[in-house]
Amino acid sequence: MSAPYPSASRPRLDTAALTAPVDDQSLTAFIAESKASKAPWSRMTTGLRQTPISELVMQIVVASIPLVAMLYILSQGRASLVDAIWRFTNEAPFPLNLVIVGFIVVVLLGVVVGYVRVIIALVRRRIPRWWWQAAFRLTRFAASNDLRYGHDEAPSYPGVIFGTGSERTIERRLGTTGGRRVEIGNYRYTVASEDRKNDRVFGWGYVAITLDRRLPHMLLDAKANNKSVFGIKTSNLPIDLARDQRLSLGGEFDDKFTLYAPSDYGRDAFYIFAPDLMALFIDRLGTYDVEIVDDTMFIYGSRFDLLNPRTYDWLVEVVETVVARTVRRTGRYTDDFATLETDPGTGAGSGAGGPSAGAGGGASTPRSTTGSVLLSLFTAGAAQGGSPTPSAAGGGAAGPGAPYHDPVFSFGGDGPPQVATNTVSERGRRLRRRRWGLWSVVGILLLLFWIYNDFVAPIFGLPRLESR
Repeated sequence: MSAPYPSASRPRLDTAALTAPVDDQSLTAFIAESKASKAPWSRMTTGLRQTPISELVMQIVVASIPLVAMLYILSQGRASLVDAIWRFTNEAPFPLNLVIVGFIVVVLLGVVVGYVRVIIALVRRRIPRWWWQAAFRLTRFAASNDLRYGHDEAPSYPGVIFGTGSERTIERRLGTTGGRRVEIGNYRYTVASEDRKNDRVFGWGYVAITLDRRLPHMLLDAKANNKSVFGIKTSNLPIDLARDQRLSLGGEFDDKFTLYAPSDYGRDAFYIFAPDLMALFIDRLGTYDVEIVDDTMFIYGSRFDLLNPRTYDWLVEVVETVVARTVRRTGRYTDDFATLETDPGTGAGSGAGGPSAGAGGGASTPRSTTGSVLLSLFTAGAAQGGSPTPSAAGGGAAGPGAPYHDPVFSFGGDGPPQVATNTVSERGRRLRRRRWGLWSVVGILLLLFWIYNDFVAPIFGLPRLESR
């Protein structure tokens, strides 16, 4: 079990802005100020195409033409025309007597439908009150905790979810202003259709945390959030990676995650994901996808409720357990392939501490703490057992007399996080995507050949194809 950490001297995260009632006068002033300064949240975006005003005006004109024409005809005929229509409706045989009335009803119905569509489009352009309240709460929450609040910003991350679709936007995010970067936010992208009427918007919640060392590109695809299509489980991630990059670490870890690592980096993955770290991933992040790219760890899930204080309690727990132990576990990581690239005469085992050098537990991993106000606040209120024991975190001897090491993100630590100075070989920086090669095409052709010969040809009496 993990040892609890002392928290008496640490300030707590101030969540009052997320839960306190919103004063109407303050909200009104905030809305006026946001509009005057053209703040990013003064406009509401959804990722779907918004009908321009010129197009709405044209829709009104088109919907009004039949109505204007009918009124013009009635104005020319006046009472005599109305009387003729009335007599025809009463005296003509059924259903001929309903032709004129039916025509008028169809015209009026088309006009009403056209007007309703325009009204709905105009209503959607109006920013609802709950939108302003969310922006009000989050900006106040960020200010009271020394955080940076971002709204509708373009992503610049290399993660797998950030390179798909169009109109890629980070809707809302909160991040540190100093020390180790910790950022939590919601992200969306659009998959456009040909006519833009059937566009689909996909949303994600993400956490981005900077590590102390650059690591090979690795992806943990959680099986708990996979999609099911006709009973076949497929990944919820928007990319398909080459299958020869899959690694098995065995046991419960394989039941929870599918691990991808670059070819020839299996030894590195085994070094990084030691049993204690695997147990933390299973326990804390079993339903989330995790990606490590360069010196950043990403955690992906469904959209986060950034107005719920429990979201930040969860983040505290992840930072102080999974991330803290990952930082300490990889504190001496060196890529042997990168060493060989920079010094061809160097042997694979003579680098400045490759996986083999740290695999014994990393007894002298650097202690990396942060003086960031945000991270000191994030440490407050974490669940009991959130701090790693010395043996689990740094590989030191555990026991009643063992010295206690502060968590990596403790308040008042011994300095800011390290800046990653190591390099990773080109072959280990990015995972390869799955490609449709020659054998895939041959397999599809053989499948089509079999379907035609055994099913289509007999049913429709078509000639069978010879297989010789």
